[in-house]
Amino acid sequence: MKVNVFIVHAPEEKAVADRLMEWMYPMQDEVNFWHYAPPPAPDTLPLSWRILLPWYYPVDPRVLYREPLKRRRENAHIYLFLVSARSLKDERFEQDLALAIARRTDCTSDDLGPLVLPLILNDCDWKKHARIKSFEPLLEGKTLKSFAVQEEGFRRAVAELSTLINLVQVRIREARYYQLHGQNLEKDIQTGGKYALPYLGENPEQFDFNPPPPFRPADWLGWCLIALIVVISIGSFRKNNAAVSSLHLKARPDKVKEIEYPRENSMLPEHDTAKVHLPPIEE
Repeated sequence: MKVNVFIVHAPEEKAVADRLMEWMYPMQDEVNFWHYAPPPAPDTLPLSWRILLPWYYPVDPRVLYREPLKRRRENAHIYLFLVSARSLKDERFEQDLALAIARRTDCTSDDLGPLVLPLILNDCDWKKHARIKSFEPLLEGKTLKSFAVQEEGFRRAVAELSTLINLVQVRIREARYYQLHGQNLEKDIQTGGKYALPYLGENPEQFDFNPPPPFRPADWLGWCLIALIVVISIGSFRKNNAAVSSLHLKARPDKVKEIEYPRENSMLPEHDTAKVHLPPIEE
């Protein structure tokens, strides 16, 4: 199973998280790397389609994104916090830090609790932060900005992270083995609270986010449909309009007379005195 790594950052630090994800790309077969990446808001329908479908509202993928995001946050094996002056003031950063600490506290084994790894981006008072200073940062506390070549800082941070990921993989495999074989008592990983055990591979599809395809009809098509509806509607009131009568099935010009074709044999006798020949009665 894959190790889940959730990157926590302030909205302004998204570019750094994206760059870090690129460095971690070679490990994607063994690791799930997640961070805040909500989809954009749905596009507004063209005016013609808003007229045709006034009741329709496109599905907002940002609402659908909340549930898989919640599952990712609550099932991460490693939390990588990108620490900066902005992130220390970010409310979402504080919420994820509180969640990570709660999971570590609730876990019945210190080895199985999620890892909390700060990565210092720039000079800030992170050592004065009551909770983040309790965890050993990557790069021995050096800031990513202090590297003359920033790519070197990314390379070293990813190398340290890779070592810790391998360690977590071993612990998760052991926990999964003991859970499947009913030997929990020997390893002291009995189930307790909500976060007593880490995620052990149950239902990996729960983390997938598959937004519905956007509904983006062409504006010209909408105006064509509106024009067609207007023409047919006018035809229902103006039957004598020859241009409309060809489109409207019930429209027929009033002045057009039906042609009665002559019959070879008339349906009724021409005169009342006409003789009616009856077939002979057979005895």
